[in-house]
Amino acid sequence: MNGRRILEGVNVLDFTRVIAGPYCTRMLADMGANVFKIDAIPESPTTRTSGSAGNNMGKRSITLDLKHPEGIKIAHELVALADVVVENFSPGVMDRLGLGYDDLKADHHRLVFASISGFGQSGTYAHRRAYGATAHAEAGWVWVQQQAAGAGEPFAPGITIADMAAGLSCFSGILAALYDRENTGQGQRVDVSLMDAQLSILNEVAAAPLSGVGVDDWKPFRHPLHVAKDGHLTINIGGARNWERIAEGLGHSGVTMPESPDEANALVGAWVREHTAADAAAGLEAAGAPYGVSKSMPDAVDHPYFAERGMIVETEDPLDGSLRAINTPIVFSGAGRGATFGPPLAGQHTRPILGELGRTEAEIDALIAAEVTSDGADPDV
Repeated sequence: MNGRRILEGVNVLDFTRVIAGPYCTRMLADMGANVFKIDAIPESPTTRTSGSAGNNMGKRSITLDLKHPEGIKIAHELVALADVVVENFSPGVMDRLGLGYDDLKADHHRLVFASISGFGQSGTYAHRRAYGATAHAEAGWVWVQQQAAGAGEPFAPGITIADMAAGLSCFSGILAALYDRENTGQGQRVDVSLMDAQLSILNEVAAAPLSGVGVDDWKPFRHPLHVAKDGHLTINIGGARNWERIAEGLGHSGVTMPESPDEANALVGAWVREHTAADAAAGLEAAGAPYGVSKSMPDAVDHPYFAERGMIVETEDPLDGSLRAINTPIVFSGAGRGATFGPPLAGQHTRPILGELGRTEAEIDALIAAEVTSDGADPDV
């Protein structure tokens, strides 16, 4: 694998927590960015950095008390090194700390300042605090799931899609702003909201109501799961040529495709019931028909395809010894990707980072004693 990383030399100051922000900055780290993770001072020196371990691989952590003048001073010194700042506090928090975009842009005109929030940085709803579940409910995702499942009541999804979509959107926005900076010489603010990101990935299903289709006439965007003797398969019929492949793969070559999509799916479902999932999959694959065998999450991560594609990475871990996690799903022909070291403890890199800022060991000890920062690498602190 090529050892060069596309974002080598890009410094990122990461103030994020929970899911969307850490997911975004993990992808930046996977592409070679030098990510400084800013953590609060924890009660225990063996506390992980904020966010899941998998979303914090490849980052270095420094703890700072941002309510202490010295903590703010150090944060400003790190901003001076940064190409990108990423934060997902409620709108206004960074401004109150003196670390908002308007505070920084005059002295750091090339800075890309990215914010993730529930409802954006301005407007009538900006003040509302939100998590991914808020966007799931108010941007229509919960309702769409309910319609697709034919359920009597709405139900919560098994994953916070809004957070993942917001993280991906912010990542894309940062890359676009860095590219634009090469043309203009200027940085800018990137404003991403959970609500906007959630709605954007529902663009296909939102097309109907945007075109005036009423609730009663709305049809879920869905392909059925067919029941085999020992499992489930999804099969997308598509057009006539694909029907021929499906019929051949399931042992019914020559059967004419019904005009009604419901009848066509019902017929495929009847054919699938004649087979085990493995036999149906083998026949469909031999015929060149698209299909998917439903897998549990434990089975999915053990799929040989993902191992072959390098989608599962393993690094050292300061608490568990080693950690396996999902890789960034972008493969480059001329550059590498993926975490090169494991997720940090909060403050694990406080000393080396402060050393890079010119602090002596005695000065660092004094900052720790004054509770401006902490050293997560030392369990006796």
